[in-house]
Amino acid sequence: MSALTVAEERATSALSKLERALATRSPAGPDHERDDLERDRDLLRVECDTLRRQLAAAEERGARLAAIVGQVEGRLDGAITQLDELTGEQGAAR
Repeated sequence: MSALTVAEERATSALSKLERALATRSPAGPDHERDDLERDRDLLRVECDTLRRQLAAAEERGARLAAIVGQVEGRLDGAITQLDELTGEQGAAR
């Protein structure tokens, strides 16, 4: 599990806990506490959204890199085969 995935899960969990606390909190509590909790909730939402976008971008980069590695691997195999044919080492163990 990547560090980004772990961070996203932690932020999502914290956001859920904060939202539950806000939902069950007595309306008679101090307004500044509720305001602080709501601000924290909003900041966590923004952080979660940012982490989700970063994770999606990292996954896309990973997929592109895997495709490039596959292409490079195929080209290297082809070049090795050509070199083997040029040197007369067809079927040589690699």
